[in-house]
Amino acid sequence: MDLKDTVNYENGVICDLYNQGYTLRHIGEKLNRDHHYVKRRLLENNIPIVSRKTKKPYTEEHRRKISLTSKGRVPWSRGKHMSRECNLKNMLTHLRYSVDYEWLNSFEDIEKLKFLNRAISRKRDCIGFTTEDYKAFIAKFYNDPKFNELYAKWLKTKDKWIKPSLDHIIAKSDGGSLTIENLRFISWFENRAKESISCEKWEQMKKNIKYYL
Repeated sequence: MDLKDTVNYENGVICDLYNQGYTLRHIGEKLNRDHHYVKRRLLENNIPIVSRKTKKPYTEEHRRKISLTSKGRVPWSRGKHMSRECNLKNMLTHLRYSVDYEWLNSFEDIEKLKFLNRAISRKRDCIGFTTEDYKAFIAKFYNDPKFNELYAKWLKTKDKWIKPSLDHIIAKSDGGSLTIENLRFISWFENRAKESISCEKWEQMKKNIKYYL
């Protein structure tokens, strides 16, 4: 059975079990998957997630309460050393994009891959991102010399001021689009200072920094 057949089979099992009354967590335990993965597969198959008691879809208010009660909860994996395979499978489970294990495994540095994933984990940072956009983003910045230089410097010190921060070359407030060409990484400090200033104006300001101090 190839990867596509395996995914189709798993999707069928998830849908059948959910229709039988199994919870997301119970299904995840049976398949050795995270419940978030189960939820995404159900939604991809147009099966709404409903309350076990009311049999109605969850309201936004109910989701908000669940989010509040989950704050501060310590992840089960914190402090534990995970193998490369476990790391990749865990990443595959939580990604909102349809990539496969082989593609993720082609990137040697898992920690750098995690960093890039976190950089676009907020919905506002990846609105409209497709799977192809995501793959292009990872492929570009994983090998980008400027990002790697800044990332290596931050790894040595873990100084938050030089931590790589995702920046829009043309600010969204000025009509900048969320495209790969309009994204770059600069230090956290520089990104906070730059705000929505255009790149041309910002470069000029850096040359005359004494004037602004």
